[in-house]
Amino acid sequence: MADKYVYKMSVPEIEDLKSVVQPHLAGGELQSYSTRYLTKPGDNYGSCMLAIAAKIKRPNGLIEELPLIAKLPPVTNDLYWQIFQPERTCITENKMYEIVVPEIHLLQLEAGLSQDKLFDGLPAYYGSRISLDPNATKVDRDAVLVQENLQLSGYRAGNRHKMFDYVHAKLVLEYMAQYHALPIALRIKKPELFARTIRPYFNRFNMNTTMGDEMKNEMRSELREDLQLATNNNEEAINEILERFQVYDKWLEQSEAVDGLYTSLVHCDLWINNIMFKYDDSDQPTQLKFVDFQIAQYESCAHDIIFFLFSSVDSAVLEDNFESFLKIYYDAFIHNLEEMQINTDDYSYEGFLNEVRRVGPIEIPHPIFMTKVILADNSTLPEDFKDLDMTILSKNRGLHTITKRMEDVLRLAKKFKMI
Repeated sequence: MADKYVYKMSVPEIEDLKSVVQPHLAGGELQSYSTRYLTKPGDNYGSCMLAIAAKIKRPNGLIEELPLIAKLPPVTNDLYWQIFQPERTCITENKMYEIVVPEIHLLQLEAGLSQDKLFDGLPAYYGSRISLDPNATKVDRDAVLVQENLQLSGYRAGNRHKMFDYVHAKLVLEYMAQYHALPIALRIKKPELFARTIRPYFNRFNMNTTMGDEMKNEMRSELREDLQLATNNNEEAINEILERFQVYDKWLEQSEAVDGLYTSLVHCDLWINNIMFKYDDSDQPTQLKFVDFQIAQYESCAHDIIFFLFSSVDSAVLEDNFESFLKIYYDAFIHNLEEMQINTDDYSYEGFLNEVRRVGPIEIPHPIFMTKVILADNSTLPEDFKDLDMTILSKNRGLHTITKRMEDVLRLAKKFKMI
C-alpha cells in the first residue's frame, strides 16, 4: 500500500481538506499542505491514494509537519468506480474508523484494559466525508478518508511478490483474531448499539453485480485457461474448481449473514498489500496495521483466515504449519473474548475447526482468483491509474510464478480439505 511513487501526471485535488482534518488535530490548525501519489497502479485498485505533507499550527504557536494519507474513491478510473461501488465501500470504510474503533476501544476500557493495551491494528484517523455537501447521503467524487501515513510512522508495506514467512503469518493471525473477537464482544454486550450504529454499514458486498456479462464471461474464460496450466490440463480437477467458483458466486448473492458464534466484521481482503508491519532492531515484526476496509462485511471470521493463508503465506510455510496457524488464531480469539468477559463455553476448538471446514470450499476460489492480481508482473502495469483495467489478468497468463502458486494453492486446498 505505501510504496513511494511520484507521477508526472496531475494529482487529484482535495477541496476543503481543512474542514475534514481540523476536528482531529487536538486544537491545532491546518496551515498548508502538498500532495503526491502514494501507490502505483497494481498496488491499489478500489481507491486513489495520496500522500499529504501537512503543516499544522499547534495551540502553542509552533508549526509542525504532519504526514498524512488521503484515500479517495477511484476518481480517475470510471471502470473501477463502477466495479468497486464507492457508494457503498467508502461509507463502510469510514464507519470502521468513525464508529467501530471508538466503540471497541470504549468496550476494552470498560473491561479494565489500560490505554496502552487497546487494539492498535488500524491507522490513526484524521477525518472523512462522503461529499462536500454535509447533508449528502450519497458518495460523490469529493469523498475522502484521511489517516496517518504509516510509512512515516515506522511501518513497512509487504512485497506482493514475496509471500509471508511463519513469523509474519503468526503476528497477522493474532491481530486478526483480536480484530474479529472485539466486534463479537461488542455485539454480545451492547446488542442494541451494535444493531443500530454498526451492523447496517457492513452488508454483503457483491462485485459481480457491477461487472457486466461481457467482463464476467471473459474472466471465466481466462480462469479456465489458467487452471489448465495449473492442473496440466486435468479436466476433472478443472471442473471441480469451476464448480467451487459457482458456489462462491452463489454465496455472494446470498442474503445477509445471521448472528453466529463466529460472525463478525470480516475484512474480506486481507492480503499482503493491505497489511503493514513495524519491526524491532533485529528486523522482526512486532506490530502491524490492517488497511483498506472498503469491502468489509458481516460474515464468518473463517473467510479472512482462509483468504489470508492461501493468498499471502509462503506455500512451504503454509504446508508445514496449517494446523498450527489455526490453533494460533483460535487461542488468540478465545483470549480476546475472555478479556472482554465473554463466556466462551460454546467456543470449542472442534467447533471452530468445523467452521473453517464449512467455509473453506466457499472461500478458496477467492485466493485462487487473486493469485494473478497479487503476482502480476510490474512490467504489465500502466503508469497511470486511469489506464488500469482488467487486462492485467490476461497479460499475466502463463507467468511461471502465478502458475506455480496456483498449483500450490490447489494442492494445499485439497490436502487440507478446503475443496
